[in-house]
Amino acid sequence: MTAAAKYLLLLLKNKKVRNTLIGVIVGIALFFIMILGAVVYTEQNSNSASEAANIAVREYNYWQSHTPSAEGLSCQGEKYCSYFHFGITDWCCFFAGYCYREGNIEDDESRYASVTNTWTANLQNMGKLKTASSGYTPQVGNPVFFNYNGRANYAATNFVAHVGIVVEVTDDTVTVIAGNEYNGQTSNWANVSYVNKYTLSKDNDTIACYGAVGSTLTVSTGLNATARNVICHNEVGVLYDEINGDNYGSVIANDNGAISIGVYGWHGNKALTLLQKTYQNNSSEISSIAASYSSSGNSVLSAIRNGADWSSYIPNQSVCSCIRAMLLTDAGNQAQDETSLEDAQQYIDICTDNGLTDNKAIVYCCDILNQWGTSSFNVNVYGNGSHGVLHGVTGSMSLDEIYNSQRAWSDSNYNYYNRRTWTYNYLKDLPDSTFTNSPTEPS
Repeated sequence: MTAAAKYLLLLLKNKKVRNTLIGVIVGIALFFIMILGAVVYTEQNSNSASEAANIAVREYNYWQSHTPSAEGLSCQGEKYCSYFHFGITDWCCFFAGYCYREGNIEDDESRYASVTNTWTANLQNMGKLKTASSGYTPQVGNPVFFNYNGRANYAATNFVAHVGIVVEVTDDTVTVIAGNEYNGQTSNWANVSYVNKYTLSKDNDTIACYGAVGSTLTVSTGLNATARNVICHNEVGVLYDEINGDNYGSVIANDNGAISIGVYGWHGNKALTLLQKTYQNNSSEISSIAASYSSSGNSVLSAIRNGADWSSYIPNQSVCSCIRAMLLTDAGNQAQDETSLEDAQQYIDICTDNGLTDNKAIVYCCDILNQWGTSSFNVNVYGNGSHGVLHGVTGSMSLDEIYNSQRAWSDSNYNYYNRRTWTYNYLKDLPDSTFTNSPTEPS
C-alpha cells in the first residue's frame, strides 16, 4: 500500500473528517441533480404555449361525447364565458383564454384579451404579433387570428374577427381548434356555436396573423443586432431575425416624396446606394435583370452605373418591379445584410458621440436616426431653422425620459405614435444581456 493510501485511510478513521467528506459528496451530487433538473425543465418548456394546445384538444374531444345540457349549460360557450364571469356572447377569445390559463400560461405571456383586436394590439406592443404573409412559421400553441375579408383587408385595417389555437403544424398546413364556430345561424347563434377543429393551408387568405406565444425563435443579441431588429420591424413589420426572402424585396414608390426599398426602407439616394452595392456584388446578374425589363430596367441600370439624384425620385410600377427583382437576388440580400449592420453601427456611434449611455435609449434613438436622418441630434437641421428631432437628447437620459419627451412623434397629430410606442414597449422589458456582444456584433 502506498504512503498516500495509508494517509487517506488514517484520515477516514477520523469521524469529523469522514462526515465532512460525505457532506461534500452529497453537495456535489445535489448540484448535478439541480443542473440536470434545470436542463430538463428548459427542454420541457421550450414552447410553453404547447400546453394550451393540449387543453384545446382536451376540450374539443370532450364535446365530441358530451352535451351542454348534460353539464347544466345552455351551450358550450357558457362554460368559457362564465369562466371569465361573462354572460354568453362572442366567445372565441374566452375559449382561447381559458386554454391558456388552464395551461398555466400567464396573461403576460399570452397577452390575452377578451376582444380579438385588443388581443392583437397587445401582441403587437410586445413584438409578438406575426403577420401570416411575413413568412412566420406558426408553432403549436400560438393563437391564430382571422380576417374573413382576406389578408389585403387585414393589411389595410388591422381588423381581425376570430381567434383559435394552433394544435398541429406541417410544412403546408396548420390545424386549428377554436370556440364560437357555428353553421351560419342568425338567431341566438351564440347559443348554438361550438368548439371546432379544422385544417387549413398556411396560405389560406383568411389567416391574418399569429401570436408568437411560447415560440422558440432565437433572436440575435448585441447592441448592433438589437438595433437592426428594431429598425427592420418598424420598416417591414418583422424583426431582422425573422425576415424571409419577400421582405428583402420591399419597394415603396412614394414614401414621403421619394422611393424607399429593402428591409430598412432605404430612402431616396440611400436606395440608389444600396442598389449600387448590389450591382458590385454581382454585376452580371443585375445587368441581366435590367435587360429583362427593357427601358425601365435600362433606366435603373444607368442610375446605378452613372449616378443620379433620387432624393425626390418616384418610379413607375415597371421600375419598381425591376428594383424588387434586383433586391431579391443573393447579391441584393447580401447588400442589405451588410448595409443594415453598417448603418446600425453608424447610428450607435452617433448616439454615443452625443453622450447617450443607456443601451435601450441608444437603440430607441437608432430607429429615429434611421427614420429622420443622421443629423437628428443637430441644431438647425431643417430649412426653416428648426432643430433636429433629437436635439437636446444627450447625457444620461433614459429610455423612459426620451419616450416621454415625445421627440420624433411628428406633428401635433403624433403620426408616429404607434412606431415609437411599439419600440418603447419592445425595449423596456428586454434583459440587459440582450445588449451584450454576439457573433453578429462587429468587433
